[in-house]
Amino acid sequence: MQDDYMKTPFDEMDLDYFQKPEIPGLHAGSMSEAQKSKDHYKKDGHTHGHLGATTCQDGHVHMHPGVTSTPIENEQGHFHHMKGNTSFDDGHIHQYETYTSLPIQLPGGYHTHYVEISTTEDDGHIHVIKGFTQPSKS
Repeated sequence: MQDDYMKTPFDEMDLDYFQKPEIPGLHAGSMSEAQKSKDHYKKDGHTHGHLGATTCQDGHVHMHPGVTSTPIENEQGHFHHMKGNTSFDDGHIHQYETYTSLPIQLPGGYHTHYVEISTTEDDGHIHVIKGFTQPSKS
């Protein structure tokens, strides 16, 4: 049985606005060898921190601390690769890997990115990670 996750202000937003960028050759849940290579990453540039709790499943949550890749440029702007492990809770961890949305402009020259991803299945369940990266200047 799945538990409900805590409601956030983002639950009422139209999140279709924050669609992930089109990445040629990328299929849901898999990356081509080209995407796995570091060749498409900028060698320098900004990153974004991310930290939060997953949805609650099977009576527990996990934290997902981490830092995104440097920017990956495309015709519409840039996005970031995000990959990591959740915290060890209830005797297990989960893994996650995704790309962020394109930049969402904020006041003062800052921007953020939206992410929504399901973790790997471990201990018979998955969790969902959704939210915004920490603001950064380009």
